[in-house]
Amino acid sequence: MSVDESLALIRDAVRRQLGVDRPPAADVDPATLTRFSAELPAELEADERAHLEARARELDPWLQGPFLLGGDLVIGGTWRNDQRWRAFGERVPERLDGERVLDVGSNAGYDPFMFHLRGAEYILACEPFDFHRQALFLEELYRTGIDFRQIGWEQLDPIEHGRFDLVHCHGVVYHEPHPLRMLQRLREMLAPDGELFFGSMMLAKTELSEYIRFVPGSYFGDPTWWFVPGRIAMRWMLEATGFAVADEFGIAGGPPGEFPVINGYFRATAAEPDPLLTARA
Repeated sequence: MSVDESLALIRDAVRRQLGVDRPPAADVDPATLTRFSAELPAELEADERAHLEARARELDPWLQGPFLLGGDLVIGGTWRNDQRWRAFGERVPERLDGERVLDVGSNAGYDPFMFHLRGAEYILACEPFDFHRQALFLEELYRTGIDFRQIGWEQLDPIEHGRFDLVHCHGVVYHEPHPLRMLQRLREMLAPDGELFFGSMMLAKTELSEYIRFVPGSYFGDPTWWFVPGRIAMRWMLEATGFAVADEFGIAGGPPGEFPVINGYFRATAAEPDPLLTARA
């Protein structure tokens, strides 16, 4: 499948969810945005601005953001990652100097760029879909040295890639037909004294928190949703695959689909997995 065909499929999915295949950039004040590079120009010449706008349009739809490209030019931000970081950033160490960070499902790279600002020594950012091209475009401007790769969790290998002091995965597990296998792989990638920050959509109703709902069709127009766990069920899945949950935070409303969901984070450390799972590995 060509890049254009891949982006066309993404635009079709976005159109079903949001009513447009190219959602507009967030209406934000550029002066308030995080600068992912100190070298961004304070002003853009007309030709350079037009060039950046054209390149960004080629990579639509932009879901992550908002990203400042220089001057007052802002791209993307449908998901408003800057707002998610208000709660998430309070839990992540202010300084990550000397640490290795793994980001799984990095999309356009907002989270890896934030980890870089906090001083991480090495960041491996994994995105299997063509949102990866957006991250490469931004990296041309920000020049952070982040290792952006177009791979999924299945290609991660602790022997090849090493283990990581901080593993971050947000908004991925409910798209996976084999969620326990994915969690097991994240556990393999975590250093013995490392931390996992794991975010997911979950069932909003408290009385369903111990359940998992299978999604046979789609959710909010997105056919890649396979299941949605309740909060306690998600915690049990993490514990079964070898994580000790230390904290839950950042609970917020999810997209308005066919049943109510919430979005939230778990912070966990390495523990022993259920021996029944390891016996079948």
